[in-house]
Amino acid sequence: MSLGQLQKDIKAGKFYPIYLLHGEESYLIDEAAEFLEAHLLPENQKAFDQQILYGMDMNARNVIEQLMLFPLLAERRVVFVREAQQLEELKDLETYASRPAPSSVLILCHKGKSLDKRLKLYDAIKKNGFILAADRMKEKEVQAWLKDTAGTLHIKLDPEAASLMIELIGIDIDQLYPELKKLAISHSNIKPVMPADIIDLVGMSREYNVFELKNALEAGDIVKTMQIGARMAEQKGYSLIPLIALLNGFYSGLLVVKSLGNASDAVIGEAMGNKNTWLIGKTKEAARRYSLEHLERCIGWLHIYDMKAKGWYSSVDDRSLTIELLDHLLYPGEAPVFNEN
Repeated sequence: MSLGQLQKDIKAGKFYPIYLLHGEESYLIDEAAEFLEAHLLPENQKAFDQQILYGMDMNARNVIEQLMLFPLLAERRVVFVREAQQLEELKDLETYASRPAPSSVLILCHKGKSLDKRLKLYDAIKKNGFILAADRMKEKEVQAWLKDTAGTLHIKLDPEAASLMIELIGIDIDQLYPELKKLAISHSNIKPVMPADIIDLVGMSREYNVFELKNALEAGDIVKTMQIGARMAEQKGYSLIPLIALLNGFYSGLLVVKSLGNASDAVIGEAMGNKNTWLIGKTKEAARRYSLEHLERCIGWLHIYDMKAKGWYSSVDDRSLTIELLDHLLYPGEAPVFNEN
């Protein structure tokens, strides 16, 4: 189940005796735990009927002892087990999970990896409780997650803005979710969030950023490409490596579209790992400006400059390497050959 469903259930007054929050996306686990802590008990009852335990200091027996205590003021006693993956004899909670105390709520925050689904404990929680699977998403799943989560936060996220968020921030939910929450403060139930809003959000110049650089490269605008590249390279904290990764994704997408010829959008989306119709249409339009050989050489040059940016046979600064790379992307007349000298 999702974080949105958990929040919806709690707001509707639906509670479970056990919550398992597990997976690799620790930020989602923390968000869910914070929401539960804020809504399961009123503030004035927490001192009496809420207990926060840590897996490294406990074993299953200690946890059960806390759960079997009767609440003093509240309707239910709430027990959090943070870092539950470190709880000694965790699987011994199975008997309790099969018949949980009706006057207690157990929240297991199991980070870093999912609880083994082969355990009888998992089956018992699945039967009697709520399971939030905070699994790391594949790249093709992130766009849909952004759309759904933005809706939950009452944000109207333009498809182009969603794609730009992924390009500039990456696909880690731990990074994307906090930015969505920022947008929820400034754009909730107002006008749609557009690409310019995303650029403002991540603190980039509207004129000198990777989004505008891609547009200039697509258009073959030599002066603007070099101008943007030079200004980006002067920004504090600039690194060529993330730019190469973003441009590699861009050119690889174009190569996929070009290689598939007149294939349907469904086939193209499957090959790209992203079925967003807006992105497919934009990539098809851009691909018309390139030949297969041009794209293959561009990707080759990106590979070479990725190695140089990481210190392989090069001591040149990132600004100079950026200008060199952009020149090769604009004029990939020669096939890239890595020179070790």
